[in-house]
Amino acid sequence: MRQVPIQRPGKAVPCPSVRAGGIAVLVAVLALAGSPRAAWSAPPPGAVDFDAAMASLKFKPESVDANADAKAKPNGLIDADEMALVSAVLDGQAKAGPDRAAVKAAWRQADASATADMAKLAKAYPQAHTVAAGYAMLGHGSLEAFSRMSAAFGAPLKSDYSQALALARYFAAEGDADGDGVSNRDEYAAFIGQGRAAYVRAALDPAVKPGPGAATALAIPVQPARKVVGVVLYPGFELLDVFGPVEMWANVPEFEVVMIAEKAGPVRSAQGVEVIATRDFASTPKIDILMTPGGIGTYEALENPRLLDFLRAQDKSVDLMTSVCTGSAILAKAGLLHGHKATSNKAFFKLATDQDPGVTWVRKARWVEDGKYVTSSGVSAGTDMALGVVARLYGKDRARLLAKSLEYQWSEDPSSDPFALP
Repeated sequence: MRQVPIQRPGKAVPCPSVRAGGIAVLVAVLALAGSPRAAWSAPPPGAVDFDAAMASLKFKPESVDANADAKAKPNGLIDADEMALVSAVLDGQAKAGPDRAAVKAAWRQADASATADMAKLAKAYPQAHTVAAGYAMLGHGSLEAFSRMSAAFGAPLKSDYSQALALARYFAAEGDADGDGVSNRDEYAAFIGQGRAAYVRAALDPAVKPGPGAATALAIPVQPARKVVGVVLYPGFELLDVFGPVEMWANVPEFEVVMIAEKAGPVRSAQGVEVIATRDFASTPKIDILMTPGGIGTYEALENPRLLDFLRAQDKSVDLMTSVCTGSAILAKAGLLHGHKATSNKAFFKLATDQDPGVTWVRKARWVEDGKYVTSSGVSAGTDMALGVVARLYGKDRARLLAKSLEYQWSEDPSSDPFALP
């Protein structure tokens, strides 16, 4: 809990339609399971090897379906299978469809643009440009899906991909690569069960069409319901208590972050910056994870029965009840931490302990987990706690990747506390 003004650098979003922070999408992509189908095969010599390029990014070419629309919905076609059409045309395998010279020109432009855009990643991911160019050849939605991922690494796709995008009518899922009147999606549904080679042959040869009733329903991956993460705002809350965790949680695709206050609208922070609460206590949706920050406003919050009642009511249904800084004092005042271990801001530790001596207050801890209660020490510790929650739900590797993508040095050990009281 402090009152020193905080300045945080803003994030540029070069493409208006592409949201930065896409590492969250990348992490989700790596976890997607593909639909069962016949074994995939490597491309012929001389063709662009999208499988190898995708594998170099830790994508699974046999299962990743990240070619999503603006709502991040997979289209049901495995991405490497879609790109295989581009590879086959470049390799001269097409019986009909787009002019090979035009495809080569589009590929050269897309690859050059992607090479420029991926320059920052070239050392660690030398084939990232190939994957980016491959997604560009599949159309706007595909290009934006990949850009959402790469933007978190400081490499949004902002160069010229116009020639590739113009060929989407051939290579996109709803396109028709061989002009036979059957969409790539329908050819895929009919032939992918026989393997990628069968699909590519059908999609690029107008003489090969699905027979009556040959198409099968595509198994589009079911997106799990998102966890709603509620953040409680009250006058005088600490900015970093809120936005440290939110920076992490808002980049987790399984999370939806909602700002909540007693009354919806602007809530003034301890630093004077106002933040908009979109929900009031009465209209709050079902919350899975709730976080209460600290701040100079804690003193007044401790005497707000409506806030305390709201926390008590939410405690009955949330999966995780979390706090940052002196937010744990508010949880203790509500009676939620009684009989549990918890910690708080070390400079204001007595404020927390005075609320409920029946809490086992841990004086040396960056954050403390006890069942569904997760409390952190002061201010910046909340960001470490937030990553701890990600690690608890999805594993440490996931939390580390998220921290790395945001250039944050995560203090992984919850017991390591440089600010502990003597």
